[in-house]
Amino acid sequence: MKRTFVIATAAALLLSLHVAAQNAGPEAKTEIDIAVAAMGTAGLQSIQYSGTGSFYATGQAYEPGGPWPRYSVKKYTMLVNYTGLAMRQELVRIDDEKPPRGGGVGGYNPTTFQGGIRPAPGDMVENQNTDGHTDVGAVRMWLTPHGFLKGAAANAATAKTSTVHGKKFVSFTAFGKYSVTGTLNSQNLVEHVETLMDVAYTGDTLLEGIYSDYRDFGGVKCPMHIVMREGGYPTLDLAVAEVQPNSQAALDVRGSTSPAQGNVRAERQPEEIADGVWALTPGVEGSILVEFNDHVVIIEGPGNDAYTMATLAKVKKIAPDKPIRYVVNTHHHADHAGGLRAYVAEGIPIITHESHKKYYEEQIFKNPHSLNPDRLARAPRAPILETMKDKRVLTDASMTIELYLLRDHLHAVGLLVAYLPKQKLLIQADSYIPRPGAPPLPAPSPYTINLVDKVTRLKLDVTRVAHIHGGISPYSDLVAAAGR
Repeated sequence: MKRTFVIATAAALLLSLHVAAQNAGPEAKTEIDIAVAAMGTAGLQSIQYSGTGSFYATGQAYEPGGPWPRYSVKKYTMLVNYTGLAMRQELVRIDDEKPPRGGGVGGYNPTTFQGGIRPAPGDMVENQNTDGHTDVGAVRMWLTPHGFLKGAAANAATAKTSTVHGKKFVSFTAFGKYSVTGTLNSQNLVEHVETLMDVAYTGDTLLEGIYSDYRDFGGVKCPMHIVMREGGYPTLDLAVAEVQPNSQAALDVRGSTSPAQGNVRAERQPEEIADGVWALTPGVEGSILVEFNDHVVIIEGPGNDAYTMATLAKVKKIAPDKPIRYVVNTHHHADHAGGLRAYVAEGIPIITHESHKKYYEEQIFKNPHSLNPDRLARAPRAPILETMKDKRVLTDASMTIELYLLRDHLHAVGLLVAYLPKQKLLIQADSYIPRPGAPPLPAPSPYTINLVDKVTRLKLDVTRVAHIHGGISPYSDLVAAAGR
């Protein structure tokens, strides 16, 4: 898969830099100073740039290990405060890909009526602040071209320079674990920056910034074409239209005030939504517990290590004498499979579609997690994967779960849905989302049409639908939303 190739390529580059002739100390500082002068970085306190292009939603690929789904960016502004150590990204994107493959519209917003399901109508407005006082925030700021040079100067004691195949590289290490490498062109302008950063789902992940078509703005050189990549695939492709060095608006930016990453989601008490069926975090995205005579099955493993361990604690309270036989994974997106590594660490078997097997075994459960070791990294264990094709049935005298493949679904290859015949309950992910108060979509989503047509073909007797992203709806709502 491509991510394996990307990691191997990055490792080869780091090795080549290690074995190439390297200059450290004063020599490295000299090279950094030359680039700072060429770029006009010394007097740069802040920068603001704007443009249009493409945005790609990470963790939401249509195919396991595939490229991130694309959205058009109508308006984009980046404000970087190098003095106050903060940056802010503001963008407006539209869902105009046809057909709309993959995820990435985010959760439903009852204020703007945006998100939840594709194709999403209208403008999606998204703003994100980065706090450069944190380790992760600082490294993300150093991925910008001027930020890289400021980071290299601040970490000059660890800086090294080298030349490989005619290219000049400058690298430095920060916070004892992040290695950041920049490539300088023949004019000593930064054309590429890369580092490995921890992503909870994919582990030590290659992040890159690629910069070209430099122009001069009052002595400050800025690229007019910016491409950001994660895991080898683009996350942003921007044609810059306007640049403002030392922008006051950028100087006014402060770091994020949102909760730190990795926190367990707000505590919610489990709710029994049908006989023997529990929503473990009712009203929001989460796992669903199904009780059998002598064991239990968990449907979906979202979140991260902390969320999975909180889920297991809840299961223990609800069914203290019943072991967890399986966790069922509906599909490979990060928000639905982010907690699977913790299930592997606990030795709990996973049921998923056969299309996910190679991706999980060769990447998700194998990728290094050295920057922020999780439970599986600290105690490696082979995954127990059981794959299915079109249908699988889990049953005993008290309970039955029928798992079906939603073939040709545009949201994700290998998307599964669960049906509990005794309860007449369907458990689904990302084929439908309740939109209370919102006007009807301009046209029925092909995601909902696919699910309703599947239920019709199978002649399933469904009265209610539980949504992995939270909530329960009468099945008639889905039929109406599908225009059937």
